[in-house]
Amino acid sequence: MHVPDLNSLCESESHVVLLFDPNPNAFCYLGLGSKRELIFEKPKPGILETLEAFSKLGNAWTFGWLGYDLKNEIEHLETRNPSPLGHPVVAWWEPEIVIRFSDSSVEILSGDDDDPRMIRALESIKRESKVQEGIQGEMVWSWGKTQYLKALDEVKRLIQQGDVYELNLCMPLKGQAASNKSWPLFSRLQKLTQAPFSAYLQCGPYRIMSGSPERFLKKEAGRLISQPIKGTVRRGGSPEEDKALAHALQSSEKERAENVMIVDLVRNDLSRVAEKATVEVTDLCSIYSLETVHQMVSTIECSISPEKGLSDILRATFPMGSMTGAPKISAMKHIDRLELEGRGAYSGSIGYISPSGNFDFNVLIRSLYHNSISKILMSNVGGAITSLSDPELEYQECLLKADAIFKTVNY
Repeated sequence: MHVPDLNSLCESESHVVLLFDPNPNAFCYLGLGSKRELIFEKPKPGILETLEAFSKLGNAWTFGWLGYDLKNEIEHLETRNPSPLGHPVVAWWEPEIVIRFSDSSVEILSGDDDDPRMIRALESIKRESKVQEGIQGEMVWSWGKTQYLKALDEVKRLIQQGDVYELNLCMPLKGQAASNKSWPLFSRLQKLTQAPFSAYLQCGPYRIMSGSPERFLKKEAGRLISQPIKGTVRRGGSPEEDKALAHALQSSEKERAENVMIVDLVRNDLSRVAEKATVEVTDLCSIYSLETVHQMVSTIECSISPEKGLSDILRATFPMGSMTGAPKISAMKHIDRLELEGRGAYSGSIGYISPSGNFDFNVLIRSLYHNSISKILMSNVGGAITSLSDPELEYQECLLKADAIFKTVNY
């Protein structure tokens, strides 16, 4: 499926959302404008209950993002060093126009057929977005290799003394966009990554361009599905090398250990909102191949206890274990100390909530964050550290994950 051409719509609309999966027959969502919105600059008590109530009003489709710092309200934690970008911790809204589309179908979910904006939106879906050539700005590492390896050594010390078993250590990238336009960045990022949980969100000056390969949590037909990723390797230069790299990932004791630890954490999280004895691992350590990387993915499912609503589910599961480590609370405390700078929206989630209360949320990784007023760009990359981690290989994995970000902006 081609990326729709939203360039002009992004210039004329204050609120734009595109949830995009390039795979054949996948459903994508386009939303324009805002009838109402829920914005929280910082975490506050009752924020998730407010979001749940907001999503239930008016039989509406709603979209937005949840920032990593929701952890502070959920687990009574703090962020000592806020993200310099300033994206709200929650931005959620009901678009005036919502369209669901695939390769073979287009369905208007909200809005008037004869609205000129609707006509423009439908036409934009038919057109393929053109990828702009040339430098879009400049991104640089905020950390050097020495700083990363020093932090990694500290994580291994924490593991040795039993504070954590696994910790997701991330480092930031910072830069400046060449203009206040964000759509060209998403168009380039999607072409490079072809990721199944890609998204473009625009809420006034706050923009997120996501090339995420990972699902955080989906609710459908009374079931919850989580699909954490742990384990990444590059694609090969030949079919033979590609197959060998995928096999090496599948066979890696270290990568499987990382994945299984997070699977156990997710099972525990889901058990807090699941019907008794329904939590199950339906797929363990499978290899999924994307445009630039192979990933190790597991799937955990459960039936939802009838009395549990959206706020209960998010309190039990957010932030996702694949972005924290285990035990989760201890890992988050050490992350705040080690990373020196708040994650902002990174490690949070983008998604939708349907009128029936179903939802689908991604994991905010492999993404760019843009303020169109200051033109500041940010991103983050990282990976899980365990007792088996090789520092040099972990650093190289960070470089691999950042490759598409640098190519999107700098080339």
